[in-house]
Amino acid sequence: MRTKSVARLLTTTLAVIFPGTLLAQTSAADATTEPTAADTAPADIVVTGSRIARPDLQQSSPISVISAKELALTGQINIEGVLKDLPQLIPSTTGASNNPGGGVATADLRGLGATRTLVLVDGRRYVSYDSTQVVDLNTIPTGLIERVDIVSGGRSAVYGSDAISGVVNFVMKKDFSGIEANANYRITGQGDGGTANAHLLVGQNFDSGRGNVTLYLDYTKRDAILQNDRGYSRQALVDDGSGGLIAGGSGSIEGTRFAIGGVSRKFGTDGSYSAYNSQTDAYNYAPYNYLQVPQERYLVSSQAHYDVSDHLTLYAEGQYIHNTVKNQLAPTPFTGSVQIDNDSSFLSASSQALLKAADTDRDGYTTATVYRRLSEVGNRISNVDNKAYRGVFGAKGEISGDWKYDAYFSYSHTQQIETQSGNVSRSRVLQGLKTTYDSSGNLVCSDPSNGCVPVNIYGAGNISSAAAKFISIDTRNVSDITEKVASASITNGNLFNLGAGPAGLAIGTEYRDEYGSYNPDAALSSGDVVGFNGSQGLAGGYNVKEVYGELEVPLLADKPLIHSLTANGAYRYSYYSTAAKSVSTYSGGLVWSPIRDISLRGQYSRAVRAPTVSNLYSGTSQDFPTATDPCTLAVAKTNANLRANCIATGVAASALGTAYDGGSTQIDSITGGNPNLREETADTYTVGAVFQPRFLKRISLTVDYYRIKIANYISTAGTSNLIRACYGDAANGYTSYNSSYCAQLPRDANSYAITGAVNLLSNTGGVTTRGIDFEARYSVPLSIGAPNTNLSFRLSGTRLIAFDYNPVAAISGLNVDCAGKFGVTCGNPYAKWRLSARTTLTTGPVTLSVLYRYLSPVDDDDPTTDYSVEHIKAYHYFDTTLSIDVAKRFTWTLGVNNMFDRSPPILGDNQEQGNTYPSTYDPYGRTFFSGVTLKF
Repeated sequence: MRTKSVARLLTTTLAVIFPGTLLAQTSAADATTEPTAADTAPADIVVTGSRIARPDLQQSSPISVISAKELALTGQINIEGVLKDLPQLIPSTTGASNNPGGGVATADLRGLGATRTLVLVDGRRYVSYDSTQVVDLNTIPTGLIERVDIVSGGRSAVYGSDAISGVVNFVMKKDFSGIEANANYRITGQGDGGTANAHLLVGQNFDSGRGNVTLYLDYTKRDAILQNDRGYSRQALVDDGSGGLIAGGSGSIEGTRFAIGGVSRKFGTDGSYSAYNSQTDAYNYAPYNYLQVPQERYLVSSQAHYDVSDHLTLYAEGQYIHNTVKNQLAPTPFTGSVQIDNDSSFLSASSQALLKAADTDRDGYTTATVYRRLSEVGNRISNVDNKAYRGVFGAKGEISGDWKYDAYFSYSHTQQIETQSGNVSRSRVLQGLKTTYDSSGNLVCSDPSNGCVPVNIYGAGNISSAAAKFISIDTRNVSDITEKVASASITNGNLFNLGAGPAGLAIGTEYRDEYGSYNPDAALSSGDVVGFNGSQGLAGGYNVKEVYGELEVPLLADKPLIHSLTANGAYRYSYYSTAAKSVSTYSGGLVWSPIRDISLRGQYSRAVRAPTVSNLYSGTSQDFPTATDPCTLAVAKTNANLRANCIATGVAASALGTAYDGGSTQIDSITGGNPNLREETADTYTVGAVFQPRFLKRISLTVDYYRIKIANYISTAGTSNLIRACYGDAANGYTSYNSSYCAQLPRDANSYAITGAVNLLSNTGGVTTRGIDFEARYSVPLSIGAPNTNLSFRLSGTRLIAFDYNPVAAISGLNVDCAGKFGVTCGNPYAKWRLSARTTLTTGPVTLSVLYRYLSPVDDDDPTTDYSVEHIKAYHYFDTTLSIDVAKRFTWTLGVNNMFDRSPPILGDNQEQGNTYPSTYDPYGRTFFSGVTLKF
């Protein structure tokens, strides 16, 4: 199979190269380079984190830079594949995210959430993909990227809201002249998941270099991989209660599980019933879900500028992105209380007798809670068509002397149309279940309207095609988000000089308007649809008016023990049209170099995140988070506190300690927005050092400590935490932390299962995280091999010291330290050590590079529950890339990711999806890639 895959890879690559147009990837010689042996100090460039130009290693807050060369060496087609391996980022939504998912890729610095990481392009806000106001990394033109700057720590005083954990800024190529054509192809070692990309970059300088026009075209297509295509994800696994994993799944089964008085039974194909066993009868939904979400993307980006004079440069840029993705889930699980016709001919005599005995009011119908997987309707399919466009128009230049200005207006709009199939109408299912007999003795619907067809859910495969068509309903929803930004700034890099160097100043003002909407069709908004999570519409927006200033002052230089001492400060005043109203953010920092070789730096920042359109205005929607109902555990029979709590909330004493919920590890919940939300505030501190020894000119080392504390945290408490608040946990003897939270956990009267847990957004809880970042670079020329032979090393890493998360501020007992943990509360693993090391040998036209990635061991986050997998061992990944300049203008690149085919960890009840954490650990195995580049 692997030989066949390699052959397919090479065949596809050659097929792309020779049909007529040569397409390829940026050669190492033309890419922006990392610090090399020739570099005695980093270049003076305008970098993220300040509006005043300065060398990147001499900022008072930490910054990491990824060059275009390193981007090319990864072999990744989407930028998400590069960023997810950086130590400072915790994996967020990726192409492996199917449920939840949506086909987008996001950046999450420090694991504080994608909404707390500000993504910029050339220092400006970029187009959001929906009302969450988060940037989809798929929409960024990868082939245009010059470098990626990552600044950790709050930068709200410089850039405004959302920069709590930091900023990821994509700096694009400027003044490109020529033609660059590129093609790449990736395929897994199992011969699936093929991803192809081609882009064309065309640029031209004109009028003696005073102007430039650049056009970029990009096409990407990614094939799907099903969970059924991997052995570890083919079967949904659950804990067996004895330290092992067994086949599990959903309590909503194809043959219908039904509960009367808390006792679960199941129907056979002949309409008879038998006892339901959650360990053997659960439905395996896994094979139908995507492990890699299919994607097709068209992207057009253009930019132009013209220097009219020293006082006026006009510039413009625009993007159009058309991105389509598809999510797929197993057939719809229909659950709820229904009335079953006791005399239905679909039922066996024994089933009729059982139901009649439970028919207390003798009306011919028995109320039961049913759990039916509607496989006859087909899989649930979500097709998302996302179209986005953005325009920037601006002017900059010299005012007089060292005074300069920059003013621009940007407009961006995204429309997302989602069409869904595989859903059913709840009202029509209920209509089809309530039957009678006509004059000819035929079973018909009691209510014959709408062309009703009797629905036989009593046994797997028994729903007729006519009945499946009757209950099926295709749905459609439309989301829009529009952002307008008007910004103007004035800078002076030589304001005054105290004798230690010129001071720099930046002042400015900004107006931003955000408006979003979500419009589900009538069926979705009615709440009648069952299948994909139902939700209500939203429409709303806000605006913010801001003024800001930033000052950098060299205080002392060339004094004893003070080679240089520089201070900086920033302040921003914002006025929001929402409940946040007046908000101030500020920062201050110092860089002290006792000698030229060493710089010590420190920064304090007050940052904010204003609630997004989605946070403020979202209607309620349905969700199924992972959680365990404690009343189903055996301890519910023996622990007096838990027993009393369960009975008080509606569980019958006879049902305690039984799988009345069908053994489900997901709980029906309701989420939604809150127009009264206030802004989050964060205090961030960084202290670090930069070493650039003159006696080892090719070495640089940075070490930084950070601490971020967020208050007024905008989040849901989480269904699992609501359960702990109501019922307590083993750590406190199952004594309720606060019984008022029990009202947010309603139970079904027939099955006793928690249904519709109320988990709305609020300013609740908080997070404090601490850690150490470090990076070392070394480059040395070699006298062996071809001329210009060079060997370089780069080691980047982070040590997470603490990640204290309190989901409910009023209850300290729910605190959890997620450092080195994973699970139901913390989610994706927060490894204490995350390392990325690259070694690159360049000799003549050949570049060979090896990337090593390391994730330290992690443990489950819930000490009160013994899961079958309590520990995930350390993971080591190796990637290799070979790049060859075949000719002066032609480069061929090929390589392997996950070279040793490391499989992801396999878990049961405490996993995300696919029996693992597919955004953290490689879910695909060994992957081959190849690319070609041609330049004119």
